[in-house]
Amino acid sequence: MGYPHNTGGIIKALIALEAALSGGGGGGDTVVSISMTAGEALTAGDAVYINTTDSKIYKAENDDTREKATVMGFVNADAALDAEIPVVVRGKVTTASTSLTVGFEYFLDATPGAIVATSPSTSGDFSAAVGQAVSTTDIDVQPQTPVELV
Repeated sequence: MGYPHNTGGIIKALIALEAALSGGGGGGDTVVSISMTAGEALTAGDAVYINTTDSKIYKAENDDTREKATVMGFVNADAALDAEIPVVVRGKVTTASTSLTVGFEYFLDATPGAIVATSPSTSGDFSAAVGQAVSTTDIDVQPQTPVELV
């Protein structure tokens, strides 16, 4: 299901997200995802955000705007521009990384769609925790509000 490309579309997506999350949190085998429209080509495991202009999802990054650092979740399949794609907003997903350390907290990176094990430290960047590694390739998705570094 796609959403209109306006503020109303974002509100509908957030209502759908709230309804999906009300059944439980992440961890275990529970996976909560919602269908969104890709605003660019995406690769399975990319961290994504919702663009408020067109209500599509794009690769998130920590060194641009707060909007781009606000991780919605991770895509669990490749997607072409304008394709409908499920976004995992809670639960386990396989990331693009193959070298995660189990138990480590992961953060959004400056490379679009990527994550790292260390929080950024550059002034003006955003620190955005995205979840905890549960295997060398899987993360328990738990996006946090980004914090701008000063």
